[in-house]
Amino acid sequence: MLRNIMAVALVMIMLVAVAAPAMAASAQNKDVHVTRVVVEPYGPDMNFTVYYESTFFTRLFSLIFGAKVLQPSIEDLFGNFSNVSIVSIDPSSGVAKVTVKDVSRLTDGGWYVYDGDEELADVVDVIEVHNPDGKVETMNDAKKLPVISNRLPSINKS
Repeated sequence: MLRNIMAVALVMIMLVAVAAPAMAASAQNKDVHVTRVVVEPYGPDMNFTVYYESTFFTRLFSLIFGAKVLQPSIEDLFGNFSNVSIVSIDPSSGVAKVTVKDVSRLTDGGWYVYDGDEELADVVDVIEVHNPDGKVETMNDAKKLPVISNRLPSINKS
């Protein structure tokens, strides 16, 4: 009888261990809250640094099962963009690096322009756009990026 109870308990623990990471990162379960996004345009691409907070259980599962627990929540934020790649996720510091390729178009003057069509999936507390000229544009409680123009640094051929 004791063996049967132990076997059932072991099966239950294994089911929870398998299902918990998926539940922790599901889009309906808001265990990841994005507090700040830093946008750095680089030619046709944009690099994002995502700062987030997560619940105790989400942090615990990410430490046990790895950053793959957090990846769906980070990817969901960029669901309206194409060519998104997660570069890194650091569960201990609450920072993720994301790159979106070919999101800006090249104009005749050599400027790459992001037209601001796509939105992030959720409202972010603070969005900072760090332009190559050193200017920083800050928006609070926003999900839409502004129009962004940038030029790749010229390469000196000598």
